[in-house]
Amino acid sequence: MYKKFVLAAMMVLFLTPLSMAEYPSDVNILDKAAIVKLSDDQLIDTYENALVEIDADRTFHTTSGFSPKEYKDYKALLKFRLLLLVEIHSRNLELPQF
Repeated sequence: MYKKFVLAAMMVLFLTPLSMAEYPSDVNILDKAAIVKLSDDQLIDTYENALVEIDADRTFHTTSGFSPKEYKDYKALLKFRLLLLVEIHSRNLELPQF
């Protein structure tokens, strides 16, 4: 009984930090004065990066997690999807429905 308790305690102590690991954010948090100084293109790019980071972070924490390379690739895919959506809307096209 004691061995099982020790084993369970060790698993909790050593495996929990691994499951809660995070990857550093690529987004710099700006204050209002810095946001006002951004050009239109910089503002859009910053907004897109923030959306990608939020979605990637949410997905990371609701799954078993990604390796660092998989996480970076997934964020690139989210960014690509967002850029496609922006271009589709700028051309006044309709999104394909499945």
